[in-house]
Amino acid sequence: MTSAQARHWRSAADALAVLRRETRLTRPQLGQHLGLDSGPTSDLVKRLTRAELIVERRAPSSGPGRPTTTVHAHPSGPLAVVVDLRHGDWRIGTCDLAGEVAITAAGRHDGTAPEALLTRLAARIAPLATSLGDRVAGIGVAVPGPVAEDRLVQATMLGWHHLQVTRVAPDPDVPLVVGNDATMAAVAEARLHTPPPYTLLHVVVEVGIGGAFVVGGQPAPSARGLHGEFGHLPLGDPAAECPCGARGCWTVAFDVPAVARGAHQPVGDDPRAWLHSLYTDPAPAPDVRRIRTALAADLGRGIAGLINALDPDLVTLGGLAAPLRDSAPGEFERAVHNGLMTVHRDPPPSIVAARSGPDASLIGVGLSVFDRVMDAEMLARWASRSRVSR
Repeated sequence: MTSAQARHWRSAADALAVLRRETRLTRPQLGQHLGLDSGPTSDLVKRLTRAELIVERRAPSSGPGRPTTTVHAHPSGPLAVVVDLRHGDWRIGTCDLAGEVAITAAGRHDGTAPEALLTRLAARIAPLATSLGDRVAGIGVAVPGPVAEDRLVQATMLGWHHLQVTRVAPDPDVPLVVGNDATMAAVAEARLHTPPPYTLLHVVVEVGIGGAFVVGGQPAPSARGLHGEFGHLPLGDPAAECPCGARGCWTVAFDVPAVARGAHQPVGDDPRAWLHSLYTDPAPAPDVRRIRTALAADLGRGIAGLINALDPDLVTLGGLAAPLRDSAPGEFERAVHNGLMTVHRDPPPSIVAARSGPDASLIGVGLSVFDRVMDAEMLARWASRSRVSR
């Protein structure tokens, strides 16, 4: 690739990076992000359209003046094959350049045979990847635990350790991204707020607590990638031993068995659905009300501590965190206020329900695939495949 071609496609890569970070992007806004006037922006958009990377649609009218267009991923453009491996189930789908996800398969697992589960997932991914051909830019897998070098280091509640996730890939030459599910959800969440927060604290409650701290749309870096394990901060009972090996972990009180004991209720076949029902019951029994109140206060205290430590622009609540907060909002708010340093109280950062929905981890890991592979060289190869040279 000549230096001119490299410059040619570097600007395209920059444009697609903006598309991954911003939703509802108009052509003029794209140009503003790239520092381009209308003429060069128009040329760039035409080039990306010819390469089947983007498509334009008429934007809703906002008043008098010339109508503009919004920029979207091309329906025939590159895709990431994405997998969301959760505590009791899994989903497989595709994610496009703008973070649109389409689910193609889903199923349940009992957590007892993780290696066999990865084999089954590989058998599902292979025909999907084959059917998509050279549209596949890579594979992204979101997993319920910390990740190091494409290994799931530990899924605490499942008892999984050092699981080599790369075996789900049907072709070792296809780029693979493995990420913690809460971290991937945070990546998806950061792009949905206007103006985009520079620092975002994302706290997720599922069958335990997780989350991530996002800076400029990307997870904050760490030594080995084992960041965001907020649930393993020693904010809980110091006598309680967590399956992770530590004592006093915040997450222990939010684990399904602990919640069931406090609520004096049996757990259903789907633990997450059972928790959701418990947190949203409009007429809870006294024991249920007590455990919800205690957990909402625990959640608020922990979030206050994280705000004191990280000083985020915005706090978002993913998974079951918002329903739990809403089950006892007064206790939650008091716990947050009482736990904040004075300097963080005037005003405190907003704490809002996440907007990214149930596909957050799939969106985040799909966008992370494109972040890894979408450079000038890759785009030049794609354009050649599309018979676009200029």
